Amino acid sequence: MSAQMKLVATVFEVDPEHIAAFRAAVFASANEVERADPACRGVAIAEDPEAPGFFLTSALYADDQAAAAHDRTAAGRAFEEAVRPFVKLKRVRLFDLG
Repeated sequence: MSAQMKLVATVFEVDPEHIAAFRAAVFASANEVERADPACRGVAIAEDPEAPGFFLTSALYADDQAAAAHDRTAAGRAFEEAVRPFVKLKRVRLFDLG
């Protein structure tokens, strides 16, 4: 039996004056994760055009363990540290992909 892939979906609300800095940080982090994490199958980033400051990120991981460890990687820790001062809300959900 093969491991079930996991999708980590995260919604962020960012202070309006820090949207550009968050955008730069999230794209840099996504590039680093895709480059450095062999268990990551891809990252997508969306920005709500009708609600400035709302972002959705999704990352597809090979299995439960990789998804659970995503925020403990060097890239994950660096991203969290960089954006913590201007994130008003962060909600993380994990989804099974069948």
